[in-house]
Amino acid sequence: MASLLYTDFENKIRPYIDLIDSMRDLGLAQDLPLPVIAVIGDQSSGKSSVLEMLSEVALPRGTGIVTRCPLELKLKNAENGSPWNGQLHYRDYSVTLNSPLQVEEEIKKAQEKLAGRTGLSSELISLEVESSCAPNLTLIDLPGIIRVPIGDQPQDIGLMIKNLIKSYIKKEETIILVVIACNVDIATTEALQMAQEADPKGERTLGVLTKPDLIDYNTEQDVLKIINNKMVHLQKGYMLIKCRGQHDVIENTSLANALEKETEFFCKNIHFRPLLNKKLASFHHLSTRLTTELVVQIRKCLPCIHEKIGSRINEITKQLNKLGGAVPEDTKTRVHNLTCKILVYCEELTNLAMGDYKNEYNPELKLHHYAREKSAEWYTKLDIARIKLNENAANLAKHHDKHSKGRELPGFTKYRVFEAIIRDQIQELFEPSLEMVNEFSAKVETVCNTLACQHFNGFPVLISEIQFKIAEICLKMEREAEQMIRTNFQMEGMVYAPDEMYSYKLSEFQSLSQQRGTNPTGNSNVAVQTMVVHLQTYYQIAIDRLIQMVPMVLRYYLLQELSAQMKVELAQLSFHCKDLDALLREDDDTAEERRALKDNLDRLTKARNLLMNH
Repeated sequence: MASLLYTDFENKIRPYIDLIDSMRDLGLAQDLPLPVIAVIGDQSSGKSSVLEMLSEVALPRGTGIVTRCPLELKLKNAENGSPWNGQLHYRDYSVTLNSPLQVEEEIKKAQEKLAGRTGLSSELISLEVESSCAPNLTLIDLPGIIRVPIGDQPQDIGLMIKNLIKSYIKKEETIILVVIACNVDIATTEALQMAQEADPKGERTLGVLTKPDLIDYNTEQDVLKIINNKMVHLQKGYMLIKCRGQHDVIENTSLANALEKETEFFCKNIHFRPLLNKKLASFHHLSTRLTTELVVQIRKCLPCIHEKIGSRINEITKQLNKLGGAVPEDTKTRVHNLTCKILVYCEELTNLAMGDYKNEYNPELKLHHYAREKSAEWYTKLDIARIKLNENAANLAKHHDKHSKGRELPGFTKYRVFEAIIRDQIQELFEPSLEMVNEFSAKVETVCNTLACQHFNGFPVLISEIQFKIAEICLKMEREAEQMIRTNFQMEGMVYAPDEMYSYKLSEFQSLSQQRGTNPTGNSNVAVQTMVVHLQTYYQIAIDRLIQMVPMVLRYYLLQELSAQMKVELAQLSFHCKDLDALLREDDDTAEERRALKDNLDRLTKARNLLMNH
């Protein structure tokens, strides 16, 4: 066997297989698909016998499902005279094997540990064999396809097996090795049907026909039709092999003798003899073919693997940067890091408040833009109030003139009536202005909290403390803004405007009234008509003040001052906190996510280094 399999060609291709095996050992298959040969077959197709002949180890045999976990077979050809060496590992368990006879029992133990007595598991068992009788090859043996569960097997065991097989063969990087018994109808072979579904063009599928010694007399031509791709076409074609029969297994026939018997069988069969010359029959040609196919697939996939690794490294680096570094051990560094985080948070909050958008932000976070919208709403509200007063001024003036008439003679305009109307109309705007303050404050608090969750993600105690400070500062600034607005409305109750300004505005409204040629009172009451013009004039002056005053108060207290106050208050957290450990206690999920990302990054970096050194 050694003379057949150990060649200079295999020495040259071994580095390619070792490269992918090393990447798989790193766990890179968790991140991206790697080139592999997946071996599938219907139950009793001879799949286990094929793998035994290739690996020179006895695999579990019996009725029902004997392969209940994916088995990775890493075969390495050693120089003549080197002792047989095996290594089996799964999860955190690893065992060194000194004899091929140990393999079957260790695999059974592993399957029972991973899948129980009768179940199925997708966890991988890895068996590495180094022998002068082994080819340079890596295969994944998958459970045989069954139709009916046996004994206490799960009722959906067939579906579970198919889903497990699909998870491997659907990947474009996988070569599908379909084992088919010659003595069954190829059209009913489920393994081949699954391969066709995963690889419709047959570009990744190689068929292996077994048990040619068990076919009916004079049916060799049917087998040759399959071999010649005249039945079910596969671009990689088919190969024919003869495994050890049940008698050979009972007699414990060595693999070397079995290979001799196989060659003798093909040489004596006039139908199959030409296949030897075409390298379409025998284990010798199959092992060489599989090694060649695997190396070609590896070479084809390496540029894409390199690109995907680089892309994943960039993605993970961004995710780690978003999470931030792990919490340092020493207090001084932790205080420094916390201070830096707070300063970055406060700077971004100030940028959002002042409209200095240096990054792409969610529109909901743009406080300066929100302030503009609220100012526009306030302007519209006051403009509607002005129009309403202009329309109702005459009725208001008549009402007050009728119900407040005293000893004055007809025609005299009463200033106290004018003041009363103005105060009432301006006071109607006080509650809406407070509502605007409340809405604005709630929005600012929401944005501050959202930003805090983004900047301090993973630190629940810190976020809670900061959100408490946010609520405290927002409430304080809201009350100060309310007080300022309250004071301004109280001042508006004085009914004041500079004489020059009032006279100028009054003349404008009088001229406008004359140009329109309308009598706003609808009658000849000169006193009421005069009152209306005065009301419209002064209300316009007051509205112009309020249009600017309320938004300016909001911007000053709830944007500018709040941002500054936030910076002062939060900066004190890192210096005056009594329990810094509790404050910086990281969320378990975040810590685990960071650990997983770092492990992932480490794995990908090692894989990239392997590629660069290849």
